[in-house]
Amino acid sequence: MTDVVSMYKDAFRLFAEGDVDGAIAAYLEVIETNPEYSLAYQALSEAYGRRGDLDLAIEAIRRAIEIEPSEPLYLTSLSRFLQRQGKIPEAEEAAAQAARTQAGIS
Repeated sequence: MTDVVSMYKDAFRLFAEGDVDGAIAAYLEVIETNPEYSLAYQALSEAYGRRGDLDLAIEAIRRAIEIEPSEPLYLTSLSRFLQRQGKIPEAEEAAAQAARTQAGIS
């Protein structure tokens, strides 16, 4: 059995070393191994964001949110990517949702 946590750590190392394309490929392998590993989608979104592929970043972070809707980090990431696209009202809503989630308010 493949250890997705080890795979994730290897992908993160690539990202930290500046190998964004290598990290993206590695995060995609993690996701292929475990499609429900939400943290891999969040990390993938950050790698896409670093590369400037905001549509792909948003797609990836939305998948993380689908898997784990109560994680404020994912909603905050969505807000940042939407801000970078100039979608301010949507970004503000995502930020507000993150704050509500963090506070335990539905």
